[in-house]
Amino acid sequence: MATQVNDRTIVCLGSPNRMTYQMVHTVPGRCRFRVPRLKQEQEYAERLNWFVESLSFVITLRINALAESLVIYYTPNAITLESLESAIAGALDLATTGEIPIGAISTKTEYRPEINWLERLGLPVTSLGLAIAAEQLALPLIPTLLVGGVVIAASLPFIVRTIETTLKEKRLDADILDALWMTLYTIKGDLVAPSLMVSLMETGEALRDTTARVSEREVSQLVGGMNQTIRIERGGQEEWVPIDSIKLGDRAVVYAGERLPVSGRVLRGTGWIDEHELTGELTFVCRSEGQVVHAGTLLLDGKLCILVKRMGRNTRLGLTLQLLQSAPVHDTRVEDYAAKLANMAIAPSLILGGIIFALTRDVSRALAPLHLDFSHGIRLSVPSTVLSALTYASRHGIYIRSGRALEVLARVDAIAFDKTGTLTQGNAAVKVVRTVNTRTSIKEVLTLAASVEKDNKHPVAAAILNASAAKGVQLRECETWEYRVGAGIVAQIDGQQVLVGSHRLMQKEEIETTVIHSRYPELQTECFSLVYVARSGKLLGAISYTDPLRPEAHQVIRQLHQSEDGIETYILTGDNPQVAEEVAAQLGIDTDRAYAEMSPQGKVKVIQHLQAQGKVVAFVGEGINDVAALAHADVSIAIATGSDMARETADIVLLDDDLEDVIHAIEIAKRSMEIIYQNTALVAVPNISVVLAGIIFALDPILSVIISNGSMLLAELNSFRPLFDPGEDPFAKNQPPAPPKQINSTDSPIIAELA
Repeated sequence: MATQVNDRTIVCLGSPNRMTYQMVHTVPGRCRFRVPRLKQEQEYAERLNWFVESLSFVITLRINALAESLVIYYTPNAITLESLESAIAGALDLATTGEIPIGAISTKTEYRPEINWLERLGLPVTSLGLAIAAEQLALPLIPTLLVGGVVIAASLPFIVRTIETTLKEKRLDADILDALWMTLYTIKGDLVAPSLMVSLMETGEALRDTTARVSEREVSQLVGGMNQTIRIERGGQEEWVPIDSIKLGDRAVVYAGERLPVSGRVLRGTGWIDEHELTGELTFVCRSEGQVVHAGTLLLDGKLCILVKRMGRNTRLGLTLQLLQSAPVHDTRVEDYAAKLANMAIAPSLILGGIIFALTRDVSRALAPLHLDFSHGIRLSVPSTVLSALTYASRHGIYIRSGRALEVLARVDAIAFDKTGTLTQGNAAVKVVRTVNTRTSIKEVLTLAASVEKDNKHPVAAAILNASAAKGVQLRECETWEYRVGAGIVAQIDGQQVLVGSHRLMQKEEIETTVIHSRYPELQTECFSLVYVARSGKLLGAISYTDPLRPEAHQVIRQLHQSEDGIETYILTGDNPQVAEEVAAQLGIDTDRAYAEMSPQGKVKVIQHLQAQGKVVAFVGEGINDVAALAHADVSIAIATGSDMARETADIVLLDDDLEDVIHAIEIAKRSMEIIYQNTALVAVPNISVVLAGIIFALDPILSVIISNGSMLLAELNSFRPLFDPGEDPFAKNQPPAPPKQINSTDSPIIAELA
């Protein structure tokens, strides 16, 4: 296996596909590689993590797949840069072709190192102090050339980053205006202004990194405080086992004073739990049988036996960690537009500066247009706000994948809901079984339906299986089985084709259903959902079932209608028109906005129709038949207890299976965008004002820097509000503090149960 190292670009030749990896930044003890493949393959990232982590000189590493970034912290005296490059090249190649021992992939999480303020700001602040001492105090012992050299050294990292961006992306970046401004003033001999600028800019960068680090440190403290062993109950006895060996369905036992290592449902016991370290809110909750508890919370009093439903990355704590490490926070349109406008202003700013100098011969006036780089401040403040908001949301059971989803959610003016499992509890129950004639028994219809549905995870399947169990039905084996998304199931039993599904499935298979509707005219008017059962091309019967609405659904729909934007609500369901209209009427939704007998493609067409009217559409669903609609909506929301495909497709996942979190998510998004727009104004208005004042009045460069870069720091500090105010909900408007919440043990455990 050959590895070639050239000009800090590593080319691995051992793998079938030639891959290029570039070292983009290095300082003693730390280096960063750009690895495009990280963004494409999660397994490759995991393998690379293991191979790099196994290198003796590596202290820690951080992989950001979305940014194609591999950051390595190493012992600087233990290896030369050339040897390090060669070793990393080998690891990159091994991650492509090598095999990892079974179970060897590390599951531990690496955290960002603490912000070294002395390292980040030492040189810039020193240059500022020297410049002030030399120019303002006129100290003869400090040569101007020395001060200028220190100023250049302090600004060099920023200038190098700007040049790298320009060369790598083959375009001019607006930061080049700041770099040019600092360079020209340094050459001119006015050293205070450029040293002040680089100090303020590096302070802003450090504050942005602090935003991510503070959130991550809080979560890491929770992780560090959790035991590496867990007490479980087996055969009536309690025993300690390594937490890595725990499985779904195990029974974890937690005593007062211990932190919960898993998420799940309380099987036995009652206890008071402190959740403030997880949610940021100073509230205690009482949890008892049937209620949900979360990993990372502290049991203050009592003893709980917990059915393990989520572990590690799948807990709310684990999802928060993943979000902090990989959430794309740079993909908002506000930030993108600001960067484009600033980049478009580069050439006009340079031309304007040249014209002003030609007319006035005043260097200060000529350099004033170079202050028109407001994109740098926006690039700092917007991601900080987004990360703060996503962290807050994840702590409150709302997993928002990206800044783009947050931005779009704030503009939503139409929300379409799936019915079964979304607006309803997903706790269906069979009401009556009807047959086409007296020769066909109810038990036969139930037997066929249950045999076909036994491997289906849909709530209706569970209802049919429960009804068949109550009748003592013996299930039969299916010789073939095919799930038709949004329609039903086609199977073969005893050599005969059996169909169990909706009216659409019967139509597609050319099975007449009017015979049962003629025998039972009430089917046309009653508000029960129907599942048809057919065999060998003939209808045998129909199963009527009902699924109660979620108790919070009425309030959620009412709040959406009464919101400032008057959000429109729609129902898209595969159910029959009577049920769709009845559900719409109960919830206060216009029956014209209740679409029945919708196939997955039909749901997509309705969403596209709404989008064609200029609406920003959100879709809320939970099943496999909702995946297409989730993918086509402007922003998609999935219920955590739904299918894996729905959760993976959705932009937002409601972890607590509570529709009220739709309202909370919208509030978070709108509040976040308010802060982002505030920050945009805080940065753009002073920058434009400084340019105009500099051209007209020859504004002092130090004052220009204070106004321009000071506004950037103010915007950055404004971004911290969602993060540094954990005592109250910064997104909830005009709401009184919530009292300690106690959940009644008679609440339905089926609703509360986690996926």
